Amino acid sequence: MSFGALLQMTAQPGKRDELLRVLANYANTLDGEPGTVVYAVAADPNDESLVWAWEQFRDADAVQAHFQHDFFQALQLELADLLAEPVSIRPLSPAIVRVNAVAAE
Repeated sequence: MSFGALLQMTAQPGKRDELLRVLANYANTLDGEPGTVVYAVAADPNDESLVWAWEQFRDADAVQAHFQHDFFQALQLELADLLAEPVSIRPLSPAIVRVNAVAAE
């Protein structure tokens, strides 16, 4: 059974671009987390402080490996200086996932 989470991150004023940069850098480390199936980040077009992320994991073991990964630990330190409040996490059970083979333009 796969596991997912929707994350809401509120950047400190003027820090959203830096937050997005840090999250993009983190995405480049995910080859070291083979159990992380999907990692997607989006800037909220209606609130210049909000960033949303969707993470999906192969199974419960992959979730635990994610939390213990060195890069995840380092990310937490970087986020501490960029976030206005703690990350809001909503665990979800993925029901349907489709990834289009055509690259987004």
